[in-house]
Amino acid sequence: MYCRKCGVKLEDGSEVCGVCGAVLSDGIEFRELHEQKREVKVNAGIYKLLCVCMALCLVAGSVVWAALFMRDRMGYSGRTMNEPNTPEALAAAPETKTPKKTTATTTTTTTTTTTTTTTDPFKQTILPKEVADFGTMFTLSDKLVLRIGPGYDYERLTNEIGKSTALDIESEQYDPRSGETWCYTTYLGESGWLCRTSLSDHDPTVAVVKPDEYYDSYQRDTVTVTRMGGLYLYAGPDETYETIMKLDEGDVLTNEGYNHFSIKWAYVSVGGQYGWVKTYDGDWFNRTIE
Repeated sequence: MYCRKCGVKLEDGSEVCGVCGAVLSDGIEFRELHEQKREVKVNAGIYKLLCVCMALCLVAGSVVWAALFMRDRMGYSGRTMNEPNTPEALAAAPETKTPKKTTATTTTTTTTTTTTTTTDPFKQTILPKEVADFGTMFTLSDKLVLRIGPGYDYERLTNEIGKSTALDIESEQYDPRSGETWCYTTYLGESGWLCRTSLSDHDPTVAVVKPDEYYDSYQRDTVTVTRMGGLYLYAGPDETYETIMKLDEGDVLTNEGYNHFSIKWAYVSVGGQYGWVKTYDGDWFNRTIE
């Protein structure tokens, strides 16, 4: 028996608590306290039961998840876990028949025959990309032969060209294989290409008359052709000498020397070529170079 007020254990049948002095009646305090303790014990048991159930659910869920994962991993789809996964078992397993839709298909086979023709590119004639007047040039050696393309690898034509032959150049084209520029021209009815290094702007056989006096290096000034229509460079200080080349208006010349009695003529150089030009056209007021 317990006191309802202070909870001290008393002897059965006590009417007054000897500690707090509370009056006890019919053992009600003892019954209520006993029922409270029993209720606490019942609540603890329910809590333990719930915890056990939750633990079992977690274990069962883990087992099911592991089984499903292993089935998908090992390819057991459509069979039980105890079935072997060997080629013999797979071959012996009954096939699941699925209705198939049959479609009629017509296949047409076309055979294509490809003929490959190998042609040497250096045996094909190459025409210039553009044709224009590139002036007249002279050959520097004998037995030159035109080629069908701008390069040493192209085939040769038949006609041989002698030294100092004047050729009208119609086009020029650079060849990356030889690293040189090639000139397109026509000779005796054959059109083809010659390397520019075998040509010159002037006739190499023309003998140029030397001047009476040469200018010193500091006296060699440059002059420009001002005559409309240009000038001719001659082999000597007179128009009766051979013409070496044609000079255009605006070409720049270098004064190299002069003659004592050829006052209207000047000995000049242009592009490595030496010769004579007339400095006055008619009277002294119409200069051709300045």
